[in-house]
Amino acid sequence: MTERTEILVKLALTAIALGALVWRRHRGSEDGRAGWLLACLAVVSMAAFTGFFAFHQGRFTHFGENFHYQLGSKYFPELGYDGLYDASIAAQEESDPGLPLPAIVRDLRTNSIVPVASLAAHRDEVRKRFTAERWRGFVRDHRYFLDRYTLPKVDEIRLDHGYNPPPTWTFVARLFNSRLPIDATTIPLMALLDWVLVGVALVVVRRTYGTAVTAVFAILFGLGYPWGYTWVGGAFLRYDWFAAVVVGICMLARKRHATAGALLAYATAVRIFPVLLLAGIAVGAIRDLLARRDPRWIVRFAAGFAGCLGVCALAGCLTGRGPAAWGEFVRDIRKHHGTWTTNTAGLELVFLYNSETMVTNLPADWSLPRRWAVWQAAMNRVEAERRPFYLGLAGLLVAAALAAAWRRPADEAAVLGVAVIFALLVLSCYYWVVLTLLALRRGTAGTLGLLGLNALVLVVAGGTSDTQVIYLVVSLGLAALFAAVLAPDVVAILRPQRHAAGSKAAAC
Repeated sequence: MTERTEILVKLALTAIALGALVWRRHRGSEDGRAGWLLACLAVVSMAAFTGFFAFHQGRFTHFGENFHYQLGSKYFPELGYDGLYDASIAAQEESDPGLPLPAIVRDLRTNSIVPVASLAAHRDEVRKRFTAERWRGFVRDHRYFLDRYTLPKVDEIRLDHGYNPPPTWTFVARLFNSRLPIDATTIPLMALLDWVLVGVALVVVRRTYGTAVTAVFAILFGLGYPWGYTWVGGAFLRYDWFAAVVVGICMLARKRHATAGALLAYATAVRIFPVLLLAGIAVGAIRDLLARRDPRWIVRFAAGFAGCLGVCALAGCLTGRGPAAWGEFVRDIRKHHGTWTTNTAGLELVFLYNSETMVTNLPADWSLPRRWAVWQAAMNRVEAERRPFYLGLAGLLVAAALAAAWRRPADEAAVLGVAVIFALLVLSCYYWVVLTLLALRRGTAGTLGLLGLNALVLVVAGGTSDTQVIYLVVSLGLAALFAAVLAPDVVAILRPQRHAAGSKAAAC
């Protein structure tokens, strides 16, 4: 199946799903059962997620993701956050000395693209971190990628942004791969872990919210353009945070607050940004404390969160680099500040994209390093100029999300934290799978809006391959979607105040 055909099929399925949900809403189908149409759409949508089992042009696993996450985690004690590409080149020199080296590579210490020759000293330093036995293992595991993919593909991977997950994720990954070879058997088997996690999440959603919500959740997951299989499908443990978030919110709905806190703590420890989902929960906690309601759920949730977060922090110290791993991670994340990519979405991008910051407006014949360096500089300059305007609108959106959370139970309040994430962060497209949480919110407005936006994005993607344009549409659409979804709650909160003010004036 070609990419264009996949887009057309997903567009048709999105339109059918929209029609089915509107019809159910019109008929008042509130019994929680999916019915045969939604159930069939859910199954077909999950198949559509894989390109109807075409995966990556017939290959189940994801080359770039496994290169980074398998090698990066298994050999983290030696590689840290700065050694993967240098070790890769050294391993290629040793195992296949006849293969030409790339002309350029990304220096993971600075995030700059530089000539390979300029990193010779650092390459030697990285090589010396290994014992003889560990180095032989790395060279052997690295051969898996050289043997199965073209050299230009490997060279392209070395221009990516390296291995960046928190130490907690590294600890979990090493539980699976530290003692196993990287080969044609282990890579596909470990890629199945994400399917197991997504399956568990679907089962828990069904037990918590019923078959109708589960079907809608599966439809959003399967048809969403930004998080399609092409990005992290067939990778290694890339949906662990997502499964933890989904199940955690289900536990909130089932009033298993300690478990919910622990799961959201895990998601935070392995991907950081899910911590913003706590914003709505915190508002609910403050509301209940002010109303002097039973605070035990707050204590249980906080205990589960703090306890699990402590365990996760300790686990991150057991990755072969000691407690220093956390400091190295912080420096690695800071290094990425000011590094932009075109496959991202977030409220801030609404303010940053203009004729000056569109990549297609740069001269096409520039070399890769120079071309992207100029674009990065333009983005950073526009960000500095427009930051006050962005912060003002972001503050309003966060305030609206928190106001809406004030009126909602804990699970829905957590879902509204997705709006806070959108307001405050710019995330790679595949992390926006978090938007599927809107299916867990009571009412269909958010789900219908997200399906409508997905249809628009699919139409745009069918007409252009410019990822910057596509994800600008995503960012603009999400801004409109959240404004529409949050407006009724904000109005409902303000209306009694207006009435009270009017009554007071009349009394005077």
